Formats: sequence, C-alpha cells, structure tokens
Amino acid sequence: MRVAIVDDSLSELNDLSKYLRTFSQETKESMTVDKYEDGNVFLKNYSNQYDLVLLDIDMPKISGIDVARKLREMNEDVVLMFVTAMTQYALAGFEVDAIDYVIKPVSYPDFALKLKKAKRYIEMNRNDTPLLLQTKEGIINISVKDVLYVESALHYCIYHTSDKEYKVRENISSAEQKLAPYHFARCNAGYLVALKHVESIVKDEVYVGDYVLKISRGKKTKFIEQFTRVLGGL
Repeated sequence: MRVAIVDDSLSELNDLSKYLRTFSQETKESMTVDKYEDGNVFLKNYSNQYDLVLLDIDMPKISGIDVARKLREMNEDVVLMFVTAMTQYALAGFEVDAIDYVIKPVSYPDFALKLKKAKRYIEMNRNDTPLLLQTKEGIINISVKDVLYVESALHYCIYHTSDKEYKVRENISSAEQKLAPYHFARCNAGYLVALKHVESIVKDEVYVGDYVLKISRGKKTKFIEQFTRVLGGL
C-alpha cells in the first residue's frame, strides 16, 4: 500500500507515520509512506503513485478541501481520507468522495479501524483483473472493475458496463462463482451487482451507475450486510 500524508503539523505527520507502521506490522501489509507539510508540494509531486491519501483540512497555504478537489481532477479513484478536527466540513468530504474522517487527536484503535475500511476500497480499485467473455462475436477481454452488474437472461448472462453489454452463454451461479473474489452480490435472483459501483440503496431499489435494480425481499438483508461489510470495512 502506497500512502501519502499531507499535514502542516510535523508532530501529526510523525504520529500518523508511526500508526501506519504499526498497522503494517499487525496486518502484514507492505506499506510505503511519504509525508508532505504543504498541499501544493504534494500536488506538484503527485503522479497517480498513491493508493491512499490522508489529508488534513486546516492548512495555511492551501486547505485540504482544495487539495482534494485538485486531486480529483487528476485521479477520480484514489482513496481519500481526511484527518482533522474540523468535522463541520463533512459535506465537502462527500463532494470529493472522501471515504471517511479520522478525528484529531487521533487514537490508534480508531485510526486502525478506518485503515481497514480504506484497505477494502483500495482492493476494489485494484480489481483491474482481465475478464474473458465468450460472446457470439468472439472472445472479449474486459476488466472486472468495469462491470456494473450481471443480468440473468434464460440460458445467458448479460454483463453490463457503463457503455456496453456483453451476452455470454452461462448461468448466473457460474458468474457469481467467477466474480466472488471481487465483491459482487445478488440483489435478487436475476442480478449480480458490483458493490463498488452501488451509489445508494433506497427502499427496495439499488442504484448502480445509471441503472436502478430491484432488491427482492429474500435477498435484501444479506445484500445490505454484504454492502456495509465491504464499504464499511467491517
């Protein structure tokens, strides 16, 4: 895991670095950490090299919120977490897709819990595993991370991405087994959903990209449990 910490306080940088080393030792997760006291310097040196960025909000030269906005212009997927005492900026965090806040003063147990959540997101971002689909047109190579959901259609499965559909002769159980390592879950008997792409769950509907899928009564409890486990880092 490649981590950047951006905080104008040297003591905070050192404390977070120490916590990251402890987390690395406890989880056996290989980790490299770079520290920046200035958000502008971080942005100047940024070239998509980090899996996780830890950002303070209250910094003198450029705020963490502005750093995050500029970061999102360069990379929409890098995992972002604020480490701050300024909880009033929570709504701005949603704007830049921050996955969570760690409240100062930082305690290791709370920080470790949030890091487990970040690790889940990082693993999902890494799901660029090639997926070979045997269609009528031939063998198509796509990436697992591009699949929004899989739809069962008689003896076929339809793999939906943001811009295309691929029809494959297989059953939904076969697709479910194949995609099991990549955080997919059934919202009903006919749909297998990539949990990373779930934007919201409202009543008996799940919003995935531009699609709205029905959640069956029998699958709802388990689907929500899987969704909260993966995205909540539990």
